[in-house]
Amino acid sequence: MSCVVVGAGLAGAAAAWQLAQRGLTVRVFEQADVVGGHVRTEWLRGIPYEPHGAHIFHTHDSDVWRLVTKLATFAPYRHRVSIRMCGQLVSWPLQISELRRLPAWDEIRWELDALPEVPDTRNFETYCVSLLGPRLYGWCVRDYTRKQWGRDPDSLAARMAVNRVELRRDGYLDLFRDPYQGWPTLGYTALVEAMLESSHVHLGHRVTVSGLGDVAAPGEPVIVTSALDDFFEESAGPLEWRGVRLLPELRPDTALAQPAMVVNEPDPDLAWTRTIETKWALADLHARPGTIVMREYPGAAAKHYPVPDNQGLNQARQCRYERLIGTFARNPLYTAGRLATYRYINMDEAIRQGLDAARRVLEAR
Repeated sequence: MSCVVVGAGLAGAAAAWQLAQRGLTVRVFEQADVVGGHVRTEWLRGIPYEPHGAHIFHTHDSDVWRLVTKLATFAPYRHRVSIRMCGQLVSWPLQISELRRLPAWDEIRWELDALPEVPDTRNFETYCVSLLGPRLYGWCVRDYTRKQWGRDPDSLAARMAVNRVELRRDGYLDLFRDPYQGWPTLGYTALVEAMLESSHVHLGHRVTVSGLGDVAAPGEPVIVTSALDDFFEESAGPLEWRGVRLLPELRPDTALAQPAMVVNEPDPDLAWTRTIETKWALADLHARPGTIVMREYPGAAAKHYPVPDNQGLNQARQCRYERLIGTFARNPLYTAGRLATYRYINMDEAIRQGLDAARRVLEAR
């Protein structure tokens, strides 16, 4: 038996690995001329950087963790983020213990004491204000969100803030609380390549529904990890996406340039949203001269993030594409990954979705 996988990112590679392990012949078609998708890692003078933004592996899924650590060596890394607020760098998520040291603490405390017991879920803005109060929201979230998404925060769904915006009182500084965390010592590209080792990979090959007959026989299962508006050639209209552009800067005489891998910049007068120094992930490199700092500029013509509008228009269009997946007669179609599901998911979830799609293919045999 054979199967076609559209896309060579994490989800597609995980599906291909699972199917190949069960003896299937797997053909993977990737539109780009490299594998890895948005998690691809690049290297310059032995220094890692990520052209599509920071990616931190963290998970509660022990099966996924066993898989990735079987295929790649992971260095221990616990991710921390800083944010520039009131002219100084503080931890993100915000920590009460650090806020107490600010000159405006009395005003902040008064707003925090007045917060509702239950978050206001009408939209992204009301949710964040009900967690942080108007002052902290204005300093840290409002303008950052306008830059990142290119729209007012009250037009976004509240679910985007859940588990991403919080105010901590326990002093826990790591961004994630998952039990399994790390960063692959050779980068994410090497992990994807290991997953694809037993598959036939075709690069520079865009697959859409009208050309599916060129790559898949009738009845052959197809796992789609590309965006469904691309796959169906925008037959139900284009989905709304938000892309970023990363500009790397090599600093040859600097060991580490900033206090954490990621520094958020909510200042509306700055065109970039954050700076990223991937070298932080590998402690063995910290003392070496040379680092790469990337500025992340939002608004690029790329499909990095689905846009969760508060009216649900984008999700409704995605649902129309998913109905097309379910009614396609020539081949059984399965979806996995951030692009195909139009969901903002983490890397472990993308791998889990790829594995689950492969399982469904195997069960259908």
